[in-house]
Amino acid sequence: MAAHRLDIVARILDVLINAYLIIILLRVFSSWGFLPPGSPIQRWLYRLTEPVLRPFRRLFRSASLRWRIDWSPVAVILILEIMRRFVWSLFG
Repeated sequence: MAAHRLDIVARILDVLINAYLIIILLRVFSSWGFLPPGSPIQRWLYRLTEPVLRPFRRLFRSASLRWRIDWSPVAVILILEIMRRFVWSLFG
């Protein structure tokens, strides 16, 4: 019974991580002009992702300025993937 509950927890965490990955990818695509600037969806995406992306953007500021690429979504996606694998190694 306890193993079943842990499996449910792992699945819920996996769904949450997947949902946040999708939200980050939508934000990246919206920054490429797929959504009108300032649209309600774009503002919502920024509100959900900016608190997580901002510290990484500060960390990668010099690389971002040099290559003109915001590396913060890449870093967050990698960390979320590591978290997902860790969750499944614990509960799976």
